Amino acid sequence: MRARATVAWVAYLIPAAGLALYALAQWLSALASRIPVMYGEGAVANAARLARDGIAYLDPDPSRFVAANYPPLYFHLASIVDPFITGRAASIAATLAVAAMVFVSARSAGRLAAAALTAGWLALAPVMIWGPALKPDLVALALTALAVVLLDRRRELAPIAGFALIFAALAKPTALLPAGALVAWLAWSDRATLVRCGFGAAVAVVAAAVTVYLDSVPDVWRHVVSWNALSWSVDQAVSVAIVGVFVIGISIGVAALSGGLGGARTAYLVGALAIVVLGGREGATINYLLDLTAATTLSIAAIGPRLRPSALIPLALLAQLVIGTIVLDPLRVVPGRVPTTGAWSDQLRGGTIALAFQADGRYLVEDSGLLVRNGIPPVVDDLFLWSRLVERGLIDADPVLNQVREGRIDLVIAQTDLEHLDAAPGFERQRWAGVLVQSVLDRYRLTNHIGDLWIYARR
Repeated sequence: MRARATVAWVAYLIPAAGLALYALAQWLSALASRIPVMYGEGAVANAARLARDGIAYLDPDPSRFVAANYPPLYFHLASIVDPFITGRAASIAATLAVAAMVFVSARSAGRLAAAALTAGWLALAPVMIWGPALKPDLVALALTALAVVLLDRRRELAPIAGFALIFAALAKPTALLPAGALVAWLAWSDRATLVRCGFGAAVAVVAAAVTVYLDSVPDVWRHVVSWNALSWSVDQAVSVAIVGVFVIGISIGVAALSGGLGGARTAYLVGALAIVVLGGREGATINYLLDLTAATTLSIAAIGPRLRPSALIPLALLAQLVIGTIVLDPLRVVPGRVPTTGAWSDQLRGGTIALAFQADGRYLVEDSGLLVRNGIPPVVDDLFLWSRLVERGLIDADPVLNQVREGRIDLVIAQTDLEHLDAAPGFERQRWAGVLVQSVLDRYRLTNHIGDLWIYARR
């Protein structure tokens, strides 16, 4: 490696490693503290706890709304011991597994370049923010990435790749898009490998079918398919794509112009781009960019030896890292910045307000993680999904609204001022159905405002 190239790779490695280590420390802190760090984790933890008794999808209590809008795999995984420990540990392990795949794919370029590319992926804003998420995204990502690496480098292990693709979809349905792209590529280029891959997929389908059957197929379909069919808009898809340009756009250019595209990596990139398009769905955020970051980084890693002598490539990747960090400010890296959409919530407010909860109380809380962490069943564990389904007429709002109208809810806790909801960000307005807001304001009054929490008690 030429001296200038060595200096450039070191210049990329140092800040990337610093950000990656900072992120890892934050992940482990969240794991040790058992705190919810982003919206939606409470709903996953609640469903995981119900999955222990096989009732995550059964809606046994009509007065409570359980979202459970993911397939069973991650719920059952997170249900072991404590979701805030097991589920988060599974996501962290999956994230580090993808990083290990990047390193293995790039090791022929030398340890310096391989370490820089690995740290650079961990330091990307979507990975820093979502790496430890108590959600199935990273488990699905790791399984998909494993299939891609095997089909690229070890096609004799194609059955394992097929198995991994099915279980990735059993963790999160969007994984079907990369899987479909890989199947199309194999059908066009290597049908013998497709047959072997199909054998592994068939075995996985049987295992997946048994898992879904144990949870009741019609109920799983209602929660995972019917309730996830939210509206899609061009504006939302474009906004996710624009963020993707800032986060990974330069890296995609590096992969394409340097000859990194080819084989399973290209199929994965096509599937990842399809997921970005799907990011036009209501509620989508930067997690829809995770597959794109993995597909791009694996493509660059695969041609590491070709890139190793270059000083321009690591500097371009460094520029990408700086731009993405400034734009999204993952984990509050940039002092004085307001957290962006999809960022972690305030870790301290869970402890600040925990004393206000009584074990036998009924609470309507925007972020149900505050309740689930303390072992209290929420009235609605995913207010965003409940509101979207109510406004589309897919579920009956009365079981929850009647509790509010009759004052049977002890506290209503929002993350915005409900009296001025029109001035709140779009994602806040999506979480609060108009009929619910009116019912709350009619029966409850604002009694306290702690940080980003507005607390309403009965009049």
